[in-house]
Amino acid sequence: MANPVSIINPSYCSPHPITLQINTEKGATYNENDDRLFYTDDTFFTLHNRRVLYDDAENPIVTLYNKIVSLHGRCKVFRGESTDSSKLLFWVKEVKESSKIPPGITKLNVFLAKNPDENKSDFRVIIFGSKRSCTVYAGESPNIVAKMENNGGFNVVVNPNVDYAFIVALLMIVNDMDCSDESKNNSRDSAIGIGMITALSI
Repeated sequence: MANPVSIINPSYCSPHPITLQINTEKGATYNENDDRLFYTDDTFFTLHNRRVLYDDAENPIVTLYNKIVSLHGRCKVFRGESTDSSKLLFWVKEVKESSKIPPGITKLNVFLAKNPDENKSDFRVIIFGSKRSCTVYAGESPNIVAKMENNGGFNVVVNPNVDYAFIVALLMIVNDMDCSDESKNNSRDSAIGIGMITALSI
C-alpha cells in the first residue's frame, strides 16, 4: 500500500513487508527473529465471549468481543480492554450465503467503525478450505494487504504500510471459525474459486 493503513496504531505500520508466525495453540505472535510481539489471555473466547490481545509488555491492544457463541454472526473489536461503543475499531461479519462463493471458501467482510451502514466492506478476508490459507484484501479491490499459510500455525506476510496488529487481530478471529474444507480435493472447484476472487465477484 502506498499510504499507511493504520487501524489500531500507526506504530504497527512498517515501510517493509513483515513476516509473522502465529502459534495458534498458544495464541502468541512472533516476528521472524522469534521475538514475541503479541499474545492473548486465552486461546479461545472466554465464557464472557471476549479475549484481549496484548503486546509483549502486557499492554492491552484490543478486545475481541463476540456476542454469540457461534462465529457465524459477527465479532466486534475494541481498543484496549473496553467493550464500550466509543472504543469500537471494527467488526467482522461472515457472508453466510451467496451463490457466488464456491464450496470450500469462506468470505468475511470487515467494516471500520466509521462505516456503520456497511454499504461496502473496508476489507475482506477470503479463507480457503479449513483455514489452509487466507488472503486479506483492501475493500472490494484486488489489492492484497496480507496473506496467511497454515502449516501447523499461521505463517503470515503483511504488506508494507499495513497495520500488522490489525492483521493479527483478524487472524485470531479466523482461527476461532469453523470453516468448510469441501473442495480441498477438488482442483476444479479451487481453480474456479481463485478465478472468481481475481475477478472480484465475491
